[in-house]
Amino acid sequence: MTGKFLLKKRGRESGGRGSRREMEDDERRKPLSKGDFVRRRARMLEKARETVQEAYTKPDAPLVQATRAIDDLDNVKSLLYQRLMEWVQLNFPELNLKNEETVCRLYAEFGDKKFFDGEFMREHLGKEKAADVAAKAGKSFGADFMEEDRIAVEALARCVLELFQLREELLQYVQVKARKELPNTCELLEPLLAARLLSLAGNLEKMSRMPASTIQLLGAEKALFKHLRNKRIAPPKHGIIFQSPLINAAPPGQRGKIARALATKVTIAARADYFTKRDIGAKLREDLEKRLGEIKSGRPKR
Repeated sequence: MTGKFLLKKRGRESGGRGSRREMEDDERRKPLSKGDFVRRRARMLEKARETVQEAYTKPDAPLVQATRAIDDLDNVKSLLYQRLMEWVQLNFPELNLKNEETVCRLYAEFGDKKFFDGEFMREHLGKEKAADVAAKAGKSFGADFMEEDRIAVEALARCVLELFQLREELLQYVQVKARKELPNTCELLEPLLAARLLSLAGNLEKMSRMPASTIQLLGAEKALFKHLRNKRIAPPKHGIIFQSPLINAAPPGQRGKIARALATKVTIAARADYFTKRDIGAKLREDLEKRLGEIKSGRPKR
């Protein structure tokens, strides 16, 4: 009896909120009629369609895909170039050109050292280097390719060369697109690095909601988890943001502080790029340079 009285009293004191909740719960528990079920299902499907469509139509989505395509191309290109060089070594083991694209051009054009053209080499290597390659080719211990071998090497070299050209086209697209979608962030980072941060974050909305500490360690997840499993392993100080010359060109003892300062400004820039669209990149760059000066001089942060 006392319990019922207290429940009624609490219901009156709360303005009947408890009873309304109970009524709503009862309504939810009632079995739906066929018409209600169809209408509710249609509303849920429409909501799901809108959510998916919104994800597909985000302007930064193509930038993420292009950036990931560049990274995939780098992996494929590196693998195929190594295979090409192992093949080339059979024909010209003395070849030591550092420019990978030039090697691909030579073998895509001629396929064998005995067919190297002096004018072509002077155009792509310069007079002095062309003479050196021609001299080494004349004295090479490598075997001459048979006709079918030469054709196959030319095909592989052309394939790798096309990957170089495709990467350059995608890189130009990413640089233009990143400056358009991430104008403030690109004031602090190279466009490709800004796009890679975006790719690791997933999209600009997620990136704008990340704290500076997360931005700082994007790309270093494996090192971070190793530290969490074993505290004797030092935690990472930076992730992919290390590719910024501001960090990798700095003395090792200052890199952690510079990475933290840069990540802080990148976080602010990403939020401006997503939420306000205000142009604050120049001001952020100025503040960052001031902070870098304090770090390099050893002065404490004010």
